[in-house]
Amino acid sequence: MARLIDTIRFDTTIAEAQQILLHSESDLVILDAAGDRIGTISRRDVDTAAHYGFSRGAVIGHMTVQHQRGQDSDDAPHFLSFLRSRLAPDLWHLLTVAANQAEARGWQLFLVGGAVRDLLLNSQNEFDNLLIEDIDLVVDGGDQAADAGAGVELARSLQAQYPQARLEIHAKFQTAALLWHDDPVFKSLGVDIATARTEFYPYPAANPAVAAGSIQQDLYRRDFTINALAIRLTHSRGDDLLDFFGGRLDLQTKQIRVLHANSFIEDPTRIYRAVRFAVRLGFTIEPQTEQLIRYAIASGIFQQVRVRVSADESAPANPNFRAVTPALQTRLRSELKYVLQTSYWLPALHQLADLGALTCIHSSLKADAHLWRQLRGGETAMRMSNVECRMANGNPLPVWLFRLEILLAHLPPEHRAEAAAGLQLPVETSDRLKKLAAAEDNLSTAFLNPLPSHSVQVLKFYDVPMLVLVAVRSDSTLRKIIWRYLTDWSLIKPPLNGKALKALGYKPGAQFKQILEALMNAKLDGEIRDRAEAEVFLQQNFPLFLKPTE
Repeated sequence: MARLIDTIRFDTTIAEAQQILLHSESDLVILDAAGDRIGTISRRDVDTAAHYGFSRGAVIGHMTVQHQRGQDSDDAPHFLSFLRSRLAPDLWHLLTVAANQAEARGWQLFLVGGAVRDLLLNSQNEFDNLLIEDIDLVVDGGDQAADAGAGVELARSLQAQYPQARLEIHAKFQTAALLWHDDPVFKSLGVDIATARTEFYPYPAANPAVAAGSIQQDLYRRDFTINALAIRLTHSRGDDLLDFFGGRLDLQTKQIRVLHANSFIEDPTRIYRAVRFAVRLGFTIEPQTEQLIRYAIASGIFQQVRVRVSADESAPANPNFRAVTPALQTRLRSELKYVLQTSYWLPALHQLADLGALTCIHSSLKADAHLWRQLRGGETAMRMSNVECRMANGNPLPVWLFRLEILLAHLPPEHRAEAAAGLQLPVETSDRLKKLAAAEDNLSTAFLNPLPSHSVQVLKFYDVPMLVLVAVRSDSTLRKIIWRYLTDWSLIKPPLNGKALKALGYKPGAQFKQILEALMNAKLDGEIRDRAEAEVFLQQNFPLFLKPTE
C-alpha cells in the first residue's frame, strides 16, 4: 500500500512541523491557502530553523521550491577532455600530477567551485592556454579522510613535485594551500586542497564546525548551485561533471539560486555574495532565493546576534555567542571589501539597498538620495589627480575603505565609530568617523569671512581624508571651499622663505613665523603676486627701511 504524503499549510510553525516529523520519514509538502503545492521542507531544515530560534516562525520562510536538477548523463560531454582543451599545458600537467597522486592512494580528486563555473560560462569562447589564478581541489578519501587528512597529505606530496610553491596548512579545517608568487610559469597561482567535508553552524553567523564527508556533502555545504559544480580529475566510470543541484541549468538560465533554505540564516553574509555574483555575472537572483534573503533580513538575524553578544558580555556561563561577532563581522568586512573594490560596486550597492541588506551593516543604515550623491561625490574626489588621500602610515587610503567610510558616515553620529570598530576597520577610520560631526559643525560655521586666508587657517588643521569626507557630505558652498583648498590654496607657497628673509636683513626668531604667515595670507588673498610685491609688503608691514628690488 502506497504511503500517504504528509502535507502542511504554509503558515504551520516550525515547532508544529517538528512534531509532525516525529511520525514521518519523508519531507513535508507545503500547500498554499488554496491547497496548491508550493514547496517542501526537510527534517534537516526544520531542525536547523528550530536550533536557530525560529520555532515560532512559519515554515514558508524555510521551505525549498523544487526545481529541475542537472542534466542526465546521456547527453553530458566529456568534461575532463573539455577542461584539458581549455587549460594552459603546465596547469593541466599540475592537475594531472595531483590526480595521479590521489589515485595512487585510492582517493578521488575533484576540481570544484569558481573555476568550474567560469570554465562552463566561457565554454563557447575561443581561447587557449587559460591560466586560472585560483584553483580549488577536493579530495574524497572515503573513511581514510577523517583520520589522515587526505587534503593536507596530498598537498604535502604535491609540493615535493613543485618545491617552488609555498605550503600553508590549516589543520583545523583539513585544508592546505600551495602558493606561487611571480613564478615564471604559474605567475601568482593559488591551489587550495581540502578534504571533502560536511559542516554545521552551531549558531547563526558562527564559524562552521566541520567533519569529513563525501564529495556530495562537500558540494552541498556551498552557497549557490553555480558554485556547487565539480569536475572529477581521477578516473571513473561515471560522469566527469558532478551537478547534484542543477547548477549547470542555472548557469544557462543565468540565475543565482541558494542551495538550502536556511543558508542566509546560517551565514547572512551570503546575501552580499549573492548580489556580488549576480551583478558581476549579469545574472538575476532566483525568486525564491530573493524571498529567503528578504526573510533572513526581516528576521533581524544580524541584530539578534549583536544583541545576544552584548547581553552575554558578563555571562561566562554562556560562551557560545562570545565568538559570533568576530566570525560574522570578519566575513561581512571581507564581502564589503570584495564589493566596494570592484568596477560594479555602485550597481551592487543599489541592489543590496533594494533588498534591505544595508541594514546588515547597521540596523539604522538606509539608502536615500543623499547617500547616492555622496558616493558619487566621493568618486569625483578620488579622481582628482592632485588630491591624495593618505593614511597615517603614508599609504594611500584604499578606495574600498573610503567608500565604506562614506557609507558609515551616513549613520547617526553615535553609531559611526561603533560600526567601524565592529567591522574591525583601522583605528584611524573609527577616529575619523567619531570626530566627523564635530568637524562638520566647526567648518559649517567657520566661513563667514570670505577671504581665502581665513579659510586656510581653519582647514589646515584637518587631514585630507577628513576634508574629503566632509566635502562629499556638504552643501555646494562648503564643498567648493574645500575643493579649492585641496586643489589650489594648499599648494601655494609664499614668495619669500626664511633664507630670503635673512638675506634681506631680518634676523631669525619669533618674528619669522609671523612674517611668513603674513606673506602667505597676502599671497592667498591676492595682495601680492611676486617677490617684488612681497618686498614692498614687508617694507609697509615689517619695515627695515629696505628699498624694493629694482
